[in-house]
Amino acid sequence: MRIYIRHMRKAITAQDFDLAGRIGIAAYRVANANERQVLETYLSPNAARRAGLAPRP
Repeated sequence: MRIYIRHMRKAITAQDFDLAGRIGIAAYRVANANERQVLETYLSPNAARRAGLAPRP
C-alpha cells in the first residue's frame, strides 16, 4: 500500500489531482479496513462510493 500512497503524493506534488484520484481509487478497491482509513485522508470519506464499492443513495 505504501507504493500507492507514494505515487499519490508524487501526483499531488505535481498538481496532477486526477491521476492522484485514480491511483487512490484503484488502491481503495484492494485495501483492507486500516489501509482504507489512510486512503480516505487523501480521497475523502466518500472514497467507497467513488470506488464503486458502496451503493448510491
